[in-house]
Formats: sequence, structure tokens, C-alpha cells
Amino acid sequence: MTPVEQQYRSVVNRIAASLLLFLGLSQIMGVILTFLPVFLNNMSMRTADIVYELIHGLLYAAVFVLPVFFFRLISRGKEQQPLELALELPRETPLYLFVGVAVICAAVYINSLIVGLFDYASFTDEVIWNQSVTFHYQLVLQVFVMAVVPAFVEELLFRGLVLKNLLPYGRTAAIVASALLFGAMHQNAGQFFYATAAGVVLGLIYTKTKSFWCCVLLHFCNNFFSALQMAIAERMPNHTGSLVLLIMDCTLLAAGLVSAVILMHRARDPREAVRAQGVFESTVPPHPDFEECPIAPHRKLTLFCSVPMVLFLALCAVQMVLYILLAVFFY
Repeated sequence: MTPVEQQYRSVVNRIAASLLLFLGLSQIMGVILTFLPVFLNNMSMRTADIVYELIHGLLYAAVFVLPVFFFRLISRGKEQQPLELALELPRETPLYLFVGVAVICAAVYINSLIVGLFDYASFTDEVIWNQSVTFHYQLVLQVFVMAVVPAFVEELLFRGLVLKNLLPYGRTAAIVASALLFGAMHQNAGQFFYATAAGVVLGLIYTKTKSFWCCVLLHFCNNFFSALQMAIAERMPNHTGSLVLLIMDCTLLAAGLVSAVILMHRARDPREAVRAQGVFESTVPPHPDFEECPIAPHRKLTLFCSVPMVLFLALCAVQMVLYILLAVFFY
């Protein structure tokens, strides 16, 4: 094994160890949230809802943030990429947001068709995601838990840590690997496809803009629209609600298409400009897939499938299978 391969394997193992910690913390959070309502019985419904969701949000944040600190701790003296949290946004941020939300929206539609073939959607909607937004305060709480908290902490772990530390070994492989890990992290077969697709979109935007906060905004907008759609579906009559949701989705898709055209029109390859003017005494910018630490593709895949990483993926797969079995035999 070459020094570069040893370095890559070390990075992969430390990422996997952090993700295994994430899984352990998520299980602890699940146990706490299961028994938490028992301690809130003496409160009014509104107070209990507020306390429960605030605790839920704080626990959720801890589940994602603690593995980041753990990675930094076990990476002392070893190769690691710095967290870049500078509040910088490119001027094309609104265009990237429209494109990103539109692509994820399309992935959700494809995902719903796939899930619908197995009658899994009704189970995930009514058993796993049985949240109520009847009152305005419940909608605010859901936005906090579904959009505000996940937008920051999930991006911190998967784009700020996982993707960033894999990028020196190749952009395409890093985006695909971090997206698959992001999809597996949800531990739900009904979400795997569109979560992975969202991971690819977020990874592409991160590498294009070099902005962590652009990904946070996209993540927030996507989850916010999900919470808003949930409220519309619950509060409006079926026909009216379906029509409003259809108009909303069509508007997002149209805005995304227009934004994509504008971005492609503005795109300029700086390498072509250098070549057109002559490359004598000029430095040609590297290709986007340039690897600072090159490794053969087959070796990269072999090294990525280390024991800790396979264990993480296997545990996520087991959780997905358990949900499916629960849907088939108990629902």
C-alpha cells in the first residue's frame, strides 16, 4: 500500500468511525424521544409539544455535531481538511437554490413512484412520519425540527466533513461516496433514492460554489417546502390541496429550469480562456476532477470498503430492512 493509499484509508476509517458514533447517538436519541412523552404528561398539549420538539431539535443537533468534533479529535496530527464556515455566498446563489430544489423535487416524484410500487408510502406517511401541523405553533415547531436544525447540522457532517475530506482524492468519487452515505444515513428505504439524489446535488453545488452556506440554504429551502406542503395537505380539502401542491411543484420546476439555462449560459471554462490566449508562461487551471492525491479507481473503491465503513453501511441496511418488515407484517 502506497503512502497516498494509506492516507486515504486512514481518512475513510476516521469518517466511518464518526458515522458509527452518529448511529449510536441516533439510537440513544430514539430511546430518549420514546420515553420523553411520559415525563410531559402533566403539561398542557401546547407546552408539551413545544418542550418535546425543542428537546428533539437539540438532540438531533447533538447527534450530528458530536461526530464532527469526534473526527477532529481522532484526526489530530493526521491528514484532514479544515472546516470552512466563512459566511460567503456567490452572487448566483438564488439560481443554484432554484435548480437544486427543482432537481430534488423531481427526485422526490421519481422516489414516490418507486415507493408506490411496494405500497411503502402509506406506511412511512402514517407510521414513521405521523406529525401534526393543525395549529400554527406546530407548523413553526416542524419548520424548526425539519428545516432549521437539519439544514445546518446535516450539512456540517456530510458536506463540511465527509465530502470535504474525500475531495483531495477526486471530485466525482467524493460526491458519489458522500451522497451514498447521506442516503444511507436516513436509514429508511422509502427515502434512500431521493436522499442520495439530494446528496449528489448538494455535493455538486458545494464543489461549484465552495460555499458551505449555499448548501445550508438549499437544504433549508428544500425541507421548508416539505413542511409547508405537509401543512397544505393537512389543512386544505383534498382536491384544493392537491391542486395547490401541483401548482407549487410546477412553479419550482419551471424556476429551476430557467435558472439552469441562465447558469449554463454564464458558465465559462477558465482553461479555455488561457488556451485561447496561449499557454506560454501561463498556468492552466486544473480540471474539476483533478486529484491532489491520485489513486487508481479500483484501489479507491477497495480502500473505501474498509471494515468500519462496511459496518456502517450494513447497520443502515439492517435498519431499512426492519422498517420494510414492519410495513409488511405489522401495518
